[in-house]
Amino acid sequence: MELLPSLLSRLKTVDPRTVDQEYSMVRSRSLGFKKELGLTSEAGALKENIKKNRYKDILPYDQSRVELSLPTADSTSDYINASFIKGAAGDCKYIACQGPLSSTVTDFWRMIWQYNVKVIVMACREIEMGKRKCECYWAAAHQSASFGPFTVSNQEETHPNEDIVVRNLTVTFQQASRSVIQYQFLSWPDHDVPYESAGVLDMLERTRSSCGANVSPLLIHCSAGCGRTGVICALDYIHDLLVTKKITSDFSILNIVLELRTQRPSTVQTKDQFQFIYTAAISMFEQFLQRSEEQVYSNLQFNSRVLGAQRGGRQRKPQQLHLPATGACMLSTERHHTYI
Repeated sequence: MELLPSLLSRLKTVDPRTVDQEYSMVRSRSLGFKKELGLTSEAGALKENIKKNRYKDILPYDQSRVELSLPTADSTSDYINASFIKGAAGDCKYIACQGPLSSTVTDFWRMIWQYNVKVIVMACREIEMGKRKCECYWAAAHQSASFGPFTVSNQEETHPNEDIVVRNLTVTFQQASRSVIQYQFLSWPDHDVPYESAGVLDMLERTRSSCGANVSPLLIHCSAGCGRTGVICALDYIHDLLVTKKITSDFSILNIVLELRTQRPSTVQTKDQFQFIYTAAISMFEQFLQRSEEQVYSNLQFNSRVLGAQRGGRQRKPQQLHLPATGACMLSTERHHTYI
């Protein structure tokens, strides 16, 4: 915990020119990744798959692409424009995906079913600036819609605040049904950033609550599945470093984004998005430190009451007390993560 205040201070005092230089490094370093790491995008460039890509310059790397193996009458192809992204523990925690096209909605649900996705984060609107950014792959509230062999029922649709729509979906395939929760963030302009970080961080808190102990990958998409999607991956990655106490003195947003870019091209697409990660990270650090201080204060109060009761001179056998272990809700089994 002693490390966090110094890291927070460092983040707050970073010169804007340094952030600009770091983003320039992200772009220049990314240009060499294919050659340095042997990354290829052959599957996405195949003639039968070209039409499945929303943007011709955003193709998943073969080394990290999501492969489909669940055949349906509509589709037996193994290709979808989506990538596995590793989390802070080194596991494949995220699926970063483009917004489905009308011709790939069935493949989108094939992926969700095959990988048992429970939570979806949608960081765009269906139409932005007059252009379609994502096909609607769900039903209207209290209605059902079919996408190939999948039937999607929208059980409930809520608006916890002006930024978020939450849809509780039931997906049925071959007489089996599963629940999927979709969080759609409405206040994020394409190639831009939200006005403030609080809304995004609130959505991520809600998302983590819905994920619970579920080990299935979190599906995140915007339109291309790299800009806004990459920012969300980076922020959740940083959150996991904090809660698992794996954050180190060489913590670097630059290295985190570079690592993401080795798994999906153009992750965190603009300089403003890169700067937004800094802004949101500062808020996360502040919130985490505040909660830690409140927990310490609460424990001190509890211990004081225990000591007071013990000194009260009561003759009855004292009740055994089970003090909550510090960080009981924190993961402790992850191996130490090394940045590239």
